[in-house]
Amino acid sequence: MPERNLRIFLVMAVAIVAAVLAVALVTRPGPRPPATGAAELVPGDALLYIHVSTDTSRPGVQQALRVAQRLPDFPLAAAAVSSRLGPILTGTRGATIDFASQVEPWLGREVGFALLNTPTSTAGSLIVIDVRNRAKAMSFLQGAGIVPLATYHGISLMRYPSGTTAAFVRHYLVLGQRASLRAAIDAAARRIQPLSANPAYRQAAAGEPDDRFLDAYISVAGIRRVLAPQGGLLGALAVLLYQPALSGTTVAVSAASGGLRVRIHGALDPTLVRLSGRGGPSFTPTLASVMPEGTTLLLDVDGLNRVAGRVLTAGAQGGIAGRVGPLLRRLGAALASEGVDVAQVTSIFSGETAGAVSPPGAQAAGGAARGPALLIVARTKHQEATRRLLAGVEAPLARLFPPPSSGAGQVPEFNDVPVAGVTVHQLALASGLALDYAVFRGLVAVSTSLQAIAGVARHARSLADDPAYQAVVGGSDRVTSLVFLDFNQLLSLAEQTGLARSSRLTALTPDLRKIRAIGLASTRGENDTTAELFLQIS
Repeated sequence: MPERNLRIFLVMAVAIVAAVLAVALVTRPGPRPPATGAAELVPGDALLYIHVSTDTSRPGVQQALRVAQRLPDFPLAAAAVSSRLGPILTGTRGATIDFASQVEPWLGREVGFALLNTPTSTAGSLIVIDVRNRAKAMSFLQGAGIVPLATYHGISLMRYPSGTTAAFVRHYLVLGQRASLRAAIDAAARRIQPLSANPAYRQAAAGEPDDRFLDAYISVAGIRRVLAPQGGLLGALAVLLYQPALSGTTVAVSAASGGLRVRIHGALDPTLVRLSGRGGPSFTPTLASVMPEGTTLLLDVDGLNRVAGRVLTAGAQGGIAGRVGPLLRRLGAALASEGVDVAQVTSIFSGETAGAVSPPGAQAAGGAARGPALLIVARTKHQEATRRLLAGVEAPLARLFPPPSSGAGQVPEFNDVPVAGVTVHQLALASGLALDYAVFRGLVAVSTSLQAIAGVARHARSLADDPAYQAVVGGSDRVTSLVFLDFNQLLSLAEQTGLARSSRLTALTPDLRKIRAIGLASTRGENDTTAELFLQIS
């Protein structure tokens, strides 16, 4: 073969091999996504929609079951779900069913639950169950006493003795109030917009991972009407989810070998984004590398002074540190009355700032074990200016904490204390109560504990070196916020302080103990926000 022809042949051969490899990579089977047709039967203005994949042939569902089986109370939880299904599927309060023999033979690949928007203060409810064997499903319903009721657009409606109505729509069994069923039938026929065609839902659901086993959607109206009034953790979630430009949010849960991944994706209205601004800037988180190893909780943001109010409000809704926000507002007003430019002082924390709970167990001067302390660390480009700003607050702050007019007391005073080669300025307010700060190596650190600042100054091993931190948030690049929780330590702290003494939390403790750490990294696009949450489960 001539040399020229040989070169042409080799080039063609390489091109063919490259094309084959490209096709192989493109067509390589990835995770199989769940069936999602149930959303076609849900009205488009639904307040809340929860969707579960029941297709046990999917690896995503199999992996979820493996993770669930690590939890000590999983068998009890599974039994509780089965017992709740009894009244729902039979329409009889207190009814029990054998899931394996009565439901599994006809259950299909997905189940959806929706709360529907109504003109009244009470939301409608709708359950959509994929059916793979209609004859067996009908036999089950007849055994529960269901009888024909009426027809709606040619579809037979049935009624349980309890009053709940049901119908077969396409290959789905739908249950709910009569108005809810009519809405589902209209959505399926596209007489009204189904959720699957709602632009806000479609935008919020874009990019959901194919290996998810559970996903949920909540509209802005749902946040206001369903989550916010609940208070507690749901109320806190409403505060964190809501933003002025939001049009809808999805939550997708996937199982991984090390735990659970949760993706929270918010769709933003482009017009409202232009009016309200783009929100917090993206940054590369770096402060975990200066926080001491063993730090229990870390919140790393660009501009703590901008987000602190929202975080504290969410905490108060969730029953955590509810008095801190009002206390800080009163303190700010008091300092302003003393002539302090509070906005200028808080601007110290307008760049990358981390709020943390420092490691517990450090030894105090008397040898007693210290508890955890609050620690705030920010980067500063102007150390001298930062020192002058903080020094200007010392005297006004001391005047706000006068000693008691009678009896034993302590006159507030600032002292300079050398710790780990750093000079820490300490305001002793009362016995066992002090506020400390130091400016060094391009950092400003404020804490309720000298030992916490010493941990930053010594910098022996950092939080970034912690395997748990690496497992849940390691490698996060450009983010709008980053959160790390050493969940085991936090749970122990809650038990020690009495925060975990409720009967409900006590019952969950064996399962909560399996959660080693939690990490969250949030990002923002032009018209969306995404938070990636990972729970490390042992």
